Amino acid sequence: MEKAVETLMIPARDGTKLACHRYTVPTSAETTCYGRVLLLHGSTFNSRRYANIAKACVKSGFEVVLCDWRGHGESGGKPGTCDYIGQLEDDISDIIAWFEKEMPLPLILGGHSAGSVVCLRYLEKYGQKKVDACYFIAPTFNNTQEPLRFDKPGAQRSFLLRHMRKKHGSQEAPESAAKHMPVMDNRMFYLATVLPFLRHSTVITFPGSEKMAALEGRVLNYSFNLMASVSIPYYSKAFRKLKIPVVFICGENDEGLHPEFLPMLCQWHLAPQLDKEVVMLPKLNHMSVLGGAARVLPHWLVQRWGENNGAVEQQLRPQAMQQAVEQAS
Repeated sequence: MEKAVETLMIPARDGTKLACHRYTVPTSAETTCYGRVLLLHGSTFNSRRYANIAKACVKSGFEVVLCDWRGHGESGGKPGTCDYIGQLEDDISDIIAWFEKEMPLPLILGGHSAGSVVCLRYLEKYGQKKVDACYFIAPTFNNTQEPLRFDKPGAQRSFLLRHMRKKHGSQEAPESAAKHMPVMDNRMFYLATVLPFLRHSTVITFPGSEKMAALEGRVLNYSFNLMASVSIPYYSKAFRKLKIPVVFICGENDEGLHPEFLPMLCQWHLAPQLDKEVVMLPKLNHMSVLGGAARVLPHWLVQRWGENNGAVEQQLRPQAMQQAVEQAS
């Protein structure tokens, strides 16, 4: 009997072992594996928080691979940094190549929070030849102001430097959101920008107890290299290249993402004929959205790759998705 979950240590191109937790579809005459879902966790976390999504997708006939970033979870590498900017998407490429060689399956690539940004960076760098679809759960675009729900400290100055005019209005974060915001060491950031030998030094610290972080396996301090590797300044350029189905799943109470941003993104930066969908889940925030995603993502997958090749009538898909949203909220 096959193990429901197994941890594979996949070698990256530099020899670092990357932990990939594979949830397999039980093999029997009654079950079929329709595809492989690869999921990257968000900043500071590891794969532990995403088991509910994996189990839900497996029940719908999709193998799931939860990947720990290098330096996170059970993966090798120094916590809080990487060797160079862009190493994380190179790691994705190595993981995809390993699974493709072992057992090819339709691949659905995505992640939560900053993990979804790393996936977008991969798609921009390596293209979409090996990926059949992508998904973004509560994506974060913290290094540009347009997607943000609230203004970060120093936003007025940043806006002035970028646009050569004052920002009209300001939306400061309430305490409920501000307490989750990371703190940037601006001095170290600017020094690391011009002095490459400082790029392994901490430039951003995430809120949280060091003691609890150790128990949860979280990494609270990120270097310049790692912070830059989970950012994508020109997100619109990357999205305009997409030619594969895509779904965005976000909570309407997300502390970081403006609720109107994702519909705008689909309208302005994704091709009109693209199979694209935005699912806003009522009452959920940046982390509680994971419970909702565990219901919505499998439903979206089955519509496209499930039994009978996902042959759901196009006009019926919105109704079916609405039912999934109501169950997720």
